[in-house]
Order: sequence, then C-alpha cells, then structure tokens
Amino acid sequence: PQSPDAAAIFKVISMLKPRQDLTPNTAAYETQALVKPTGFREYDARWILEKEINLLGIQALGLGLATFVHEIGVKPRIVVGHDFRGYSLSVKQALIIGLLEGGMEVLDVGLALSPMAYFGQFDLDAPCVAMVTASHNEN
Repeated sequence: PQSPDAAAIFKVISMLKPRQDLTPNTAAYETQALVKPTGFREYDARWILEKEINLLGIQALGLGLATFVHEIGVKPRIVVGHDFRGYSLSVKQALIIGLLEGGMEVLDVGLALSPMAYFGQFDLDAPCVAMVTASHNEN
C-alpha cells in the first residue's frame, strides 16, 4: 500500500495534466481528469458532462482557476452557485474541491439563478464568481 504522502503526490501529478482522450466506463476515465480543450471560451467555459469533461476534470479546472487567481494577485475568494439540474450539485462540489485544493475561500450560495450568484459576488465582497449551469445544453 502507498503511504499517504505518496498517494497525495500521485493525486497532484494526475491533476497536473488532464487528458482529452478518455473513454467513459474505463478505469482511466474514473481515475484521471478528462478536459477537452474545446470547452474554453473567451468569456466562459462550456462542456458536455461525461463526454467532454468528467468530475475529475471539473476538479482540475477548480485547481487551475485557483492557481490562476493566486498568480495574478487577486484576493482568493469566490462565490459559487448551481442551477436546478440534477447533476449540477455534483459538478459544483467537484469544482469546490479543486478551488479549496488551490487555496481559495469558497462562498457557496447553493441553488441559484445566475444573477443571484453575480449579486453574491458583490454583496459578499468576492472578486470571483463561478456559476454551474447547463442552460446551453439540451436536458
């Protein structure tokens, strides 16, 4: 069995380079981050869950965002919310894990409409906001 330190190091190494070629229902899909680069947009990020990104990919995204926030010198404080879709809570939780791993303070506003999350950003004095929604996907 691996020591806790070795397991932690392995987790960090596997989070450093998400893959884009993983297939669902495989061991690799369940243990490595899937993030297709086509999801990154100018003003947001959009993927189809399980086909273009998995929960470990969402976690890697959170860690990457937290790292970026620290690198640019912004206060590491973020408001997060999620929409009504059944899977949005699990996506938000994976994002939060990555954000926390990266040293961000996370203010979870729970089930919300996007304007509520934006309001929370200003009312709670957070320079960052992340809203988990799939309004652009057919559900």
